[in-house]
Amino acid sequence: MSYAQKMLDALEAGQMETARQLFTQVLKHDDDETQYNLAEELYAMGFNGQAKRLYQDLLGRYPDQGDLATALADIAVSDGDTDAALNYLSRIQPGDPAYVQSLVSAADVYQTLGLYEVSEQKLLEAKKLAPKEPVVTFALGEFYFDWGHFPQAIAAYNELLAGGTKELAGVNIEARLAASLAQTGQYEDAVAAYEDVGVDALDLNGRFELGGLYLQLDDPAKAITNLQAVIDTDPSYANAYLPLARAYEAQNQPDKALDTVQAGVMVDNTNPDLYALGGKLALSEDNPDLAENYLQKALKIDPEDQGNMLAWSNFLVQQERDQENIDFLSQIDRSGDVDPQIYWNMAKSYDRLDDVKKARENYLLAFNRFQDSPDFLHDLIDFFQSTGARAELKAALVRYLKLVPTDDDMQMRLDELNDEAD
Repeated sequence: MSYAQKMLDALEAGQMETARQLFTQVLKHDDDETQYNLAEELYAMGFNGQAKRLYQDLLGRYPDQGDLATALADIAVSDGDTDAALNYLSRIQPGDPAYVQSLVSAADVYQTLGLYEVSEQKLLEAKKLAPKEPVVTFALGEFYFDWGHFPQAIAAYNELLAGGTKELAGVNIEARLAASLAQTGQYEDAVAAYEDVGVDALDLNGRFELGGLYLQLDDPAKAITNLQAVIDTDPSYANAYLPLARAYEAQNQPDKALDTVQAGVMVDNTNPDLYALGGKLALSEDNPDLAENYLQKALKIDPEDQGNMLAWSNFLVQQERDQENIDFLSQIDRSGDVDPQIYWNMAKSYDRLDDVKKARENYLLAFNRFQDSPDFLHDLIDFFQSTGARAELKAALVRYLKLVPTDDDMQMRLDELNDEAD
């Protein structure tokens, strides 16, 4: 029995000191092939130091063996030494059987350094030299997927599937294709790809992606099935709570949606969108105290987000805390793009505080955006009627009734206005 095998047996038995002593004997007595095989085994087991020593000794004896340099480069990457990795890979020249693999390895190193263009060049050269090699095509697909160039990733994954490769390096190619299709907005194709994989074959990330796709396709029931399965399997999967809550909301189950938010913020208390949705749901469930708590937390996490600002303002308007709403909205910088809802909310608060001039100013500022909104026109009609602005009232009533011709109350108001004019 070789010293290498004795060392592996000692490692399996947990006899570390014996294994260390045997390693010395391996270096002295075992042949090169045995040492090479041991190096592969040790690297796979995570004993990078001993594997590195064996590969370095072998490379000293066989300086033209590119696979030894590639193996040392992989170990250097694992150890975080990118300079050493690139030095090893630069030794491998075109024509060496390991050259294509060295290009793939170099691409990985450059990608970790953020040099995506250089990484792409290495992979495209490898693809040119080995156009039918699945490992190279897979490396290209993964590179483009990580870089966010999803059309190119889709092309690579489709090429692999067309060649009969459905899994490589533990990655399900069909699932990766589905995720890429989803990123390009091809939701139906993405769902079809995930369904080809089969739900049972998907990992948690795949189930999460599929649940989100069903939500995008307005199928909240299937979204709930998949997203709830993710959380049931791993309650710490923080990203699943927000879309699951939205799915329950879309299913007209606000109580379950709010329960989901409450569970979600216990896992992740840094997501302003989760708190904002929770505030909205708490209001619908007649829990203003919880709504205020959540909306304030959303605003504290991201105070510059207009969505959070408006959610808080909407809450203040609903609670008729009008002066507080005006004071809050008055602090917002309106020199750039401003959501017109701000003006509508200001108008409603000024109206209730009987500041007719400022209410009118803000209603008019909001008009261009909301002139086709029945809710806005309803508020505007009430305002014009309360202030006696007959011409504006008539114009608003006519516009409203074009949108909601079945509203008998508004039709009666218009009829009365016309009768007064006769």
